[in-house]
Amino acid sequence: MKMKKIAAIIFSAAMVLNMGAAAMAEGSITVGDKTYSDSTTVTIDKVYKLVGEGTSPAETFTLTQIGEGVVVDGDAPSAPALETITGATYASGAASANGTSGTITVELPTYTTVGVYEYTLQETNNNTAGVTYRPETIKLVVTVMQGDDGKVRVAAVHTEESGQKKDTFDNTYSAGSLAVTKNVTGNMGDKDKEFTVKVTFNAPNGKSIREAITYTDGTEEKTIPANWGDGTASADITLKHGETVTFENIPYDVTYTVVENDYTADGYDAASYKMNGIDASDGSGMIDSAADTVEITNNKGGEVDTGINLDSMPYIMILALVAVCAVVMFARKRFSANR
Repeated sequence: MKMKKIAAIIFSAAMVLNMGAAAMAEGSITVGDKTYSDSTTVTIDKVYKLVGEGTSPAETFTLTQIGEGVVVDGDAPSAPALETITGATYASGAASANGTSGTITVELPTYTTVGVYEYTLQETNNNTAGVTYRPETIKLVVTVMQGDDGKVRVAAVHTEESGQKKDTFDNTYSAGSLAVTKNVTGNMGDKDKEFTVKVTFNAPNGKSIREAITYTDGTEEKTIPANWGDGTASADITLKHGETVTFENIPYDVTYTVVENDYTADGYDAASYKMNGIDASDGSGMIDSAADTVEITNNKGGEVDTGINLDSMPYIMILALVAVCAVVMFARKRFSANR
């Protein structure tokens, strides 16, 4: 029994020593007046910004290694591939005007040879409508040095844009609104009449709508759900004179068409359109600013029945004049006969 206790103590002590050895195995090196510790991972900072008015979709921004790594300095025959890259995940509505911070984590491989290793990274394009992705590549340089307790990995990330050095890179979600307004003119235009309008949205080619478009029709709040199956979605709305229905959270580059039902059978002229205050042939456009407007005008004029056909008035006046002349002549004849 006593031997078992002694063995257990020795085993425990050995484990503690091994743990201490593992802790000391993390290398470090001093170059000049700066000390570097071995890095197992490197983090790349980014921000998610909101442009315009809207609710940003949930999004995970991540990077992919492009091609093989390059040995810039050292005797290694090749550069080992990077390990797992964990993206920066944002929930729906996370983007803000000032930018919401996040990090992408790159797990570094194990190097057997000192040297300088260079990697090219590219942001993954998730094809989310309204979201911009970084077109430029990112350079990751890993310098591997020989420390007292093992090799030391020091990573440097280059996210320069247009020659300017930056510590972060940005993604933006840009969305705007579309306000559809009804205007009825003419002395016979019924300002209490409801006009039916179809508004159709088309997603940019190859991109997906990942957040709902919202609007209020009358007093009822409605949505056009995300993830359109064929890239097209539409809504039928009703408008009276002076009413407006505003569609919100429409990603940039989404095109739209506003078409009103034909009311010429009811005596109205063909509908006329104004796009952002300018006369237009129809109600088609593309969201590329914070707010777009479409104004639809229906005109119906008519004549007022006063009981007298004004077109016959000249003839009535001539007949009246003839009658007056006849009376005068008849009176003059009677006057002459009495003399």
